[in-house]
Amino acid sequence: MKHALFAISLLFTSLASAQDNVHTADSLKAEGDLMNALEHYGMAFMESPESPIAYRIAATCALLWTRQMRDTAFYFLNIGLQQDSSLEVLYEPEMMSLIEDPKWTGIEENQIRKYEAKNGIIPNAYYARQLFRMIIRDQGFMYAGNIERRKYLLNGGRFETPAIFPVLAMEERNLQVNETRLLQLLDTFGWPKTSQVTEYAAAGAALIINHGSHALRAKYFPMLEKAFQEGEAQPLRYAKMKDRLLVEEDQKQLYGTQIRFDELQKVPYPIADPELVDQRRASIGLGPLAPYLKERFGIEWKPGK
Repeated sequence: MKHALFAISLLFTSLASAQDNVHTADSLKAEGDLMNALEHYGMAFMESPESPIAYRIAATCALLWTRQMRDTAFYFLNIGLQQDSSLEVLYEPEMMSLIEDPKWTGIEENQIRKYEAKNGIIPNAYYARQLFRMIIRDQGFMYAGNIERRKYLLNGGRFETPAIFPVLAMEERNLQVNETRLLQLLDTFGWPKTSQVTEYAAAGAALIINHGSHALRAKYFPMLEKAFQEGEAQPLRYAKMKDRLLVEEDQKQLYGTQIRFDELQKVPYPIADPELVDQRRASIGLGPLAPYLKERFGIEWKPGK
């Protein structure tokens, strides 16, 4: 009995220590200290070799971009995905350094196979995979970019180092690559529908178009609007593109999704009849605006503000 109690005590101590290391690693990663974060994730995995920790190690290695780290990322990613039948890894921006590696195709195939076994066939899995990769390319530099942007705001509107500028250039290049590829896919398959490619893959098309030119948004918004009206597109993607088009045409937005900087403070662009914004949002399936702005942008907002 004493031996059993001792073993249980060691187990709980190990789990607690692993959780502490994961918490420390998460904090270090958020600050941009990837090597020290990786060290703590590694210690956590040694203490408690669980899939979620392996996944964190894989994502952190992928963010380091070197060939050796990519190989390590794939090793731990296969461990991290053993019990995972979702598609989330296929549109995880932190995996961007992996998607051109032939091994990524194997990850895609395995996850789609597991997903389909649980949820049914994806009618156009090829289109879905292309859209997932475009989402990763669109968002893939957010980790590095957002760290530098936070420093920019804390530094009174100045970048501390020139490191951000190559990141911005690569973001722009990825936008161009995505736009070219998406237009080819739209010509071939039409606007992607949730029922054909999954909800999140379908949202990828709106994401890419919304990051393009005003002319591109104006051209393709009717296709998104039709898909939304048919229940084949996310409400938030519809709202974001609608609001952006209105703002670009010097009109007030309807759903409060568009944000600007006012003296280095994030604020929403003017909203039409702000006291009615939550009603409009509810009518298309969105929650209240204030919690959205607080969670997404850290903005404290009231209708009369």
